[in-house]
Amino acid sequence: MMRLQIVLALTSLICLVGSVTAREVEEGDPPTHVEAAKMISDALTQAKDQSAEARLESYQRVAKAVQEKCPNNVLIAEKLQAADNVETLEKALRQSYDILSFEMKHEADLPEGFPEPTPVGEIRVKHYPAYRLARTESQRDSGFFKLLAHITVNRIEMTAPVEMTYQSSEDKSLEQVDMAFLYGDPKLGEVGKKMGGVKVEDVPAMTTVCIGLKGESDRAKLAEVEQRLEKWLAREGSEYERAGKLRLLGYNSPQVASQSRYYEVELPIRKK
Repeated sequence: MMRLQIVLALTSLICLVGSVTAREVEEGDPPTHVEAAKMISDALTQAKDQSAEARLESYQRVAKAVQEKCPNNVLIAEKLQAADNVETLEKALRQSYDILSFEMKHEADLPEGFPEPTPVGEIRVKHYPAYRLARTESQRDSGFFKLLAHITVNRIEMTAPVEMTYQSSEDKSLEQVDMAFLYGDPKLGEVGKKMGGVKVEDVPAMTTVCIGLKGESDRAKLAEVEQRLEKWLAREGSEYERAGKLRLLGYNSPQVASQSRYYEVELPIRKK
């Protein structure tokens, strides 16, 4: 039911630096982030009545437990491992709580059979079923209004996410290649139909390595995320190899406050 709501803002991506080990997790793992968030909340509340020494000991214990419960969350691991005193550790725990307690605002349904979005900060391997989409080139503009006209004329309901693909330009930065609206049902529409620069295509089932992120996105920083995912493949997913262009999946519209928007960045992969 989203129409004009879904213009995706491609400005400012969280700066992702460093390298933290993460193990592969398939969809269906239990939501341990809820339990980890509660541990942090309890520790911060109890700290008000503790001495600095006791507070540090408590923070260190909780930080270790949170990392054990959320071993795939590279953003949390970086924040907690960089903290070296009670003040910086408390700040890192508060930032970790914000990540763990984040809830994506639902504006449209997922396409049929799609896996649930990846928790913010986690790297996961995801498996997608075959699906149908309407795609348009978007090197000079986002392509949004062409796609909007297409689904309006064809009475296709909006889904989330909106898919965008990127490739390296001559100056090594990433540039957007196209944008696509995903059909909720792969039997809708007519494959190959092209009108106003929009083509309906079927996408075969695929596997990706993905990280969930929140906030605004910045195309200039996507290369850093791409490098992070490639390093993860080399370190943790050695049985896989890259199999396609970088994808950004946007789930929220500009009507959602920038700090509350959710998106995923992915690399298609395949077994070697």
